[in-house]
Amino acid sequence: MPIIYVSPENDPQTKYPILEVNGVRYPYVFDEEVIRNMMDVDMNDDDVMLCGYMRSGTHWCFEVINMLLRKCDDTIPYKKEDFHIEQTSNEKLAHLPLPRVLNGHMHFELLPKAALEKKLKIVYVLRDPRDVACSWYQLIKKYFRCREKVEICPFAAWMKLFLNGKLEWGTWFDHVTNWEKAMANPQHSSSILVVRFEDLVTQPVREIERIDEFLNTKTDDTFRRRVVEKCSLDNMIRDKHSVTKKLEGKSVHFVQGKIGSWKDNFSAELSEYFNRVYDEKMKDSKFYNMYRQH
Repeated sequence: MPIIYVSPENDPQTKYPILEVNGVRYPYVFDEEVIRNMMDVDMNDDDVMLCGYMRSGTHWCFEVINMLLRKCDDTIPYKKEDFHIEQTSNEKLAHLPLPRVLNGHMHFELLPKAALEKKLKIVYVLRDPRDVACSWYQLIKKYFRCREKVEICPFAAWMKLFLNGKLEWGTWFDHVTNWEKAMANPQHSSSILVVRFEDLVTQPVREIERIDEFLNTKTDDTFRRRVVEKCSLDNMIRDKHSVTKKLEGKSVHFVQGKIGSWKDNFSAELSEYFNRVYDEKMKDSKFYNMYRQH
């Protein structure tokens, strides 16, 4: 198995394991064979793809989309990971109940070939990369403390690994601009809906209506408001407790759901460093102004 190790620049003795397959980095616990075969996953005509950089709110959107597709506001009794094509084999995916919300954190060109051939609907979730990084760091910090019995490096050192593409799935910037190119392609543009995490937090009824229209699920306003309520953080923590992954007795994936938590973690120096990288990587992106704070 092609495991590599990355270290903070000021702490070469600390090494974090990462699985690298065809130049793409994944969590070291993933199955290399599943990853190598994911582009050949079989797709049904009514499947929906849910994509986005990790810690962007895809677990939340997974619940919303499932409720719309099933026209039922009961929480689906499965983990999102069960439908994650970078983690779950084609054979296991084939036995999951329909309709399926298949998902992953891959770049556009690594989607299953059948998803593009069938022109399946794709929901792409976008979130402030600073909040993404904070959420991911807290998860990894708990994971290594609980599972590996070690403490990871300070946030500022970890953030530089994140910004320089040393961690799983490369940089947020490359991920977003890669998908942006697909969105600009007339062959694919009508098949992709961008949902901003921040809009889902501040205007959930409107955003769920957008998703409903995109998927052509034709639900009414009363039902969509029930979905908003059922998909609140407190309800997700309660309803998904029996199936979600947990660390220290708490849900891994349903934690805070806040906007702007990065402000409690970024020093002035780190903010300046982030802005320099952001300006360089996102200067030509239509999303540039969304997350550039002077």
